[in-house]
Amino acid sequence: MKLKKVLSICKTNGLYYLYDRIDRSGEITQWLGDACALYPLDGLPILDEESFCAVFDITGKQREKILFRHERLPEHLNVEDVAAGDKLVREYETTFINGGLRLKPLKTNNGVTFIRSLYLSPLEDVIDMVQFYERTTPQGGSYIVAKAGFLTAAVIMPYVISKKFADELEELSYQCRHFLNTRSAFTTPAAEDEEEPDENQTTTFDAEAAEDTE
Repeated sequence: MKLKKVLSICKTNGLYYLYDRIDRSGEITQWLGDACALYPLDGLPILDEESFCAVFDITGKQREKILFRHERLPEHLNVEDVAAGDKLVREYETTFINGGLRLKPLKTNNGVTFIRSLYLSPLEDVIDMVQFYERTTPQGGSYIVAKAGFLTAAVIMPYVISKKFADELEELSYQCRHFLNTRSAFTTPAAEDEEEPDENQTTTFDAEAAEDTE
């Protein structure tokens, strides 16, 4: 995990949440994030606000512009590597931009859940082996756990979408289906035997070829 990426997320939002997780034996492990995503702090001594700022070179002036909270990990969040009720979720290949934020959709038991792609940046070195699981709080809420192999690499809260965003997706889906149906209606039998177009293919205009026909 790239700790610099985690710190960049916290710095961008001006929020530093340092959580202590205390297990049954009394051992403390710490997690850092911006309250919307948390990442384990492995290989570091136990930190408080003073030592945290010293280790990561956060000056007194910088501290005046940030919100730093150091508290116990909320009981409703389970950061164990394995938890009862873990549900593997399906990843969609498509991503969306909403209000300037890149969103990744996941298929969960509650339908579709969106998470910000930004929160995957600290996992970029291991992203090929990351799998996503849905966990449920005692109150019935849900959150996403990203695991690298069998280890919890991040805990990410869902992004709350608006009705406007849902309406636009619905309209986009309709228009995409309309385009495919229209294209199919004008496809010749010979063309139907051809391979499906590459998903990254775009329509191009060959200017040189156009000049040759004149």
